[in-house]
Amino acid sequence: MDARGRRRKRTHILRVALVLVATFAGTALLSFGGLAAWQGYTENAGNSVGAGTLGHTNKVGTQSCTSVTSTTLLNQSGNTCAAIISVSGVSPSSPSTLATGAVTITSTGALNSTFTMQMPAAATGTLCADLLLAVVDQSSVADYAATALTSQMGATSIRDSAGATTWPGTSPGPAASDTYTFTITKGPSFNTDPADAGQSCSFAILFSQQAA
Repeated sequence: MDARGRRRKRTHILRVALVLVATFAGTALLSFGGLAAWQGYTENAGNSVGAGTLGHTNKVGTQSCTSVTSTTLLNQSGNTCAAIISVSGVSPSSPSTLATGAVTITSTGALNSTFTMQMPAAATGTLCADLLLAVVDQSSVADYAATALTSQMGATSIRDSAGATTWPGTSPGPAASDTYTFTITKGPSFNTDPADAGQSCSFAILFSQQAA
């Protein structure tokens, strides 16, 4: 075969190779393009999670305050809870029950919850040693037996008016509530301790609510 024939043969082989490469590339493009076109979609949008509400009111007489989300927010202007007990001028001639006061707690949130009451700090004043504090609910259940005010009340579970320790929220039914009566009586040495003259005793009661 002469040189011209060999060149024609090589040119033919090169053309065949180029055709094969072009065919393969076209097939690949068609194949991948076809996969991209053969698709289907659905979407479930708008998924969400919402938290229920938690809160309560604290009512003494006609004055009511609402719960806050942190103890650092307590006693802020415009939302200060009233004193449950406020009495002065007591003396040995006073009756054994020196003072009573009532507070009504009502759950206002949608969630079920539990409640406790406690003294966040010890009572202060020298008169405390000769005073006893007791707490009963509206069903006459003793939530806190008569105890000298030298003892700090720890977290004490309280029940709603139905006697349940888990209080229902506002959803799906009505909110739970209960009224607690605080009573201050004379201690054994009140009438005979001259050091009590002119003295006082003060304390705070903290109601805590927690989602059940």
